[in-house]
Amino acid sequence: MVNLAAMKRTTSIHFLLIALIFLLFSSEGKSQISEPGDMYVGLQVSPNFTYRVLSNSTDDPAVDDLIRSLNNSEESAFGYRIGATMGIKFARFWDIEGGISYSRHCTEFNDYLLFGDQTDPRRGLISTNETYETADLKTCYEYLGIPLRLIWNFGTENIKVLASFGITPQILMKDEQILRFYRDGDQIDKQEFENIEDVNGFNLSPQLGIGAQFRLKGRFFLRTEGIARFGVININEDSPINSYLYSSEINVGLYYRLNPKEES
Repeated sequence: MVNLAAMKRTTSIHFLLIALIFLLFSSEGKSQISEPGDMYVGLQVSPNFTYRVLSNSTDDPAVDDLIRSLNNSEESAFGYRIGATMGIKFARFWDIEGGISYSRHCTEFNDYLLFGDQTDPRRGLISTNETYETADLKTCYEYLGIPLRLIWNFGTENIKVLASFGITPQILMKDEQILRFYRDGDQIDKQEFENIEDVNGFNLSPQLGIGAQFRLKGRFFLRTEGIARFGVININEDSPINSYLYSSEINVGLYYRLNPKEES
């Protein structure tokens, strides 16, 4: 399940940042007109929430039971994506973009482990010594990607509506698992180790997005978008369970036009 409270906090922070950037950059100056042939560069940052879609790669019904158990206990976890991009407007309503990105996608099992040697009528199995009671396990994958996308945009020079679709080939740079131990609600220990599963070194992530573009001062403009990314390649190698990474994110990008035409 997605941590809705964390998502709401992150969304509020991003809208506040957008408002602050808009106030900082919005001032009088020569306006820039975007026309076919215009080029731009930009920087992007996105918080994301990732979840896995699982399927059975065998005919064993026990694997289906395991998948149901995993779906009931695994939750989305916070991650991020940062990127640099370059684009060109090749038609009145269309841009094409390419770049490079680094992303981190995580999922988490909460209360993954229970430890104890006595039963409490209110709390169940408890520990009578100074060890941990519960633990959670976070699994993270970090990718270097080359995002490519087409962007349809419509509106005025000040505000445009955006819709985009694209695909990102990705190379796995790091995969890890983080096991955190708790007692009485406090974290008392943490262990980090490599993923116990063999992970595919290549991933391919199609995406769909919708958002808005705002003209700022001079050559700068701002885009904010909601983006959904889909998994089409099984990331688990030699496993009875196929695993596909899906994610949703709020992408905020600040861009600079390289060769705009000034309004007369």
